[in-house]
Amino acid sequence: MPTLESGLILVKNTESVMEISLNRPDKLNALTAAMYWDLVKLLKAAEESDDIRVVLFTGEGKSFSAGNDLMDFLNAAPGEPPAAAAFIDAIHEFPKVMVGAVQGNAVGVGTTMLLHMDLVVASEDAKFVTPFADLGAVPEAGSAKLMPAWMGYQRAARMLLLCEPFSAAQALESGLIAEVVKREELEATARRWAVTLAKKPPRALRESKRLMREAINKPLHEVVKEDLALFGELLQGDEAKAVIAAMVSKSKG
Repeated sequence: MPTLESGLILVKNTESVMEISLNRPDKLNALTAAMYWDLVKLLKAAEESDDIRVVLFTGEGKSFSAGNDLMDFLNAAPGEPPAAAAFIDAIHEFPKVMVGAVQGNAVGVGTTMLLHMDLVVASEDAKFVTPFADLGAVPEAGSAKLMPAWMGYQRAARMLLLCEPFSAAQALESGLIAEVVKREELEATARRWAVTLAKKPPRALRESKRLMREAINKPLHEVVKEDLALFGELLQGDEAKAVIAAMVSKSKG
């Protein structure tokens, strides 16, 4: 496990899942540069570990994340490495499956980081806010591409131009998240998903994620050609053979 500097990130590894929890509840988990660098270290460690198959992101307290800590951002020294950018690069490039559990406010990067996760569950009180235009900035983390592609241009414009908050119900209906649950069910649901995913053949999971993520930039005929080739390759691999052998043995029993 890497050494963490901020003291504001909790991490535990269970059942092949690395759970990363933002732990600054008094500031609604607003992210500082030190927290970003800790997240980068953890994602690198998870990627390099054969024992970790899934990463689960959670937030302590009332809210998932209030986004960037604005004072920390303003006080950054000139020429200081852009910690937020390093984190976005890390989460975007992360090859394993990621699950997010969101309660309360998810503001700015608290929402856009979810676009790089594979499954997101939210509690009924969740609120997704992207106030970039109101702050005199532009959408980050690829959200200007991903949100219109997933949600449709008009819904994305409501969030990115009007800066309207979206409720959990709106986020579900628009495809931003996968499920809405009661607050008391949030952590259990997210962990159940993460553990279920961690039990699946790891290469099949990684390649499936990669195909889905890269398909947005490829013509359909290229995606079909690539997925058929991978399908054949993986069926001949050890993972698939072990799964199929177990299924056959079970059916005979």
